[in-house]
Amino acid sequence: MAVMEDSRIDGCEVLMELSVPVWMPAFWWRGAAQHVREWVLEDPDQQDHREPRWSDTSEQRWRLIASTVALVGDELAAGRWTIDEDDDTYYGMVAAPVPEPLTETERHIVTSWFSAGEAVCVDPWFEPITNGRHRLWNTLTHFGDRLVPVASDALGYATPTNTEVLGEAWPELYRAHVDDLAAIEWFDLHDPMNSRFAHAIDQAARGEHPAPR
Repeated sequence: MAVMEDSRIDGCEVLMELSVPVWMPAFWWRGAAQHVREWVLEDPDQQDHREPRWSDTSEQRWRLIASTVALVGDELAAGRWTIDEDDDTYYGMVAAPVPEPLTETERHIVTSWFSAGEAVCVDPWFEPITNGRHRLWNTLTHFGDRLVPVASDALGYATPTNTEVLGEAWPELYRAHVDDLAAIEWFDLHDPMNSRFAHAIDQAARGEHPAPR
């Protein structure tokens, strides 16, 4: 889970450091909110014709959550994560500075965004979104010019264990994804996170297993 650590001074601003475990930290991409918005054009609860999924949604500080998620994304883009060599769960740990403490629920929302089972997850070429509609719906208006980090679904299967199940032809799936990605005009390959993502897709298309962290 996310852990708040001792505060430190950065100029005149007091910053808290939040440690967040990130599932497969090398397999993320990010985009502007206006592009990610295409996956959540309406309130998921209204879309599903159901009562609100979470009764405390209005109590959360979604602007702070969005800012924290973007900060974790910046750390991922810079390749700043640490790993425990004895940990074989594909997690990396990111320490991100945040302007103020988050509540337990807000920390849980941030942690789930980057977790194995609950990550906000979809590939840039795929529709519909794999996971994360509610969190995106509540945060996208608060990202501003900051980029929205999203986990890759396809690369999660580019591990030795999973490709063994997929069979010998598994690189063909990723060769198709190379073309899928190239067709997306808004995808910024100059962004370091996106460049790493595209390189991992290329590796998988060649039959190589890209490093997830």
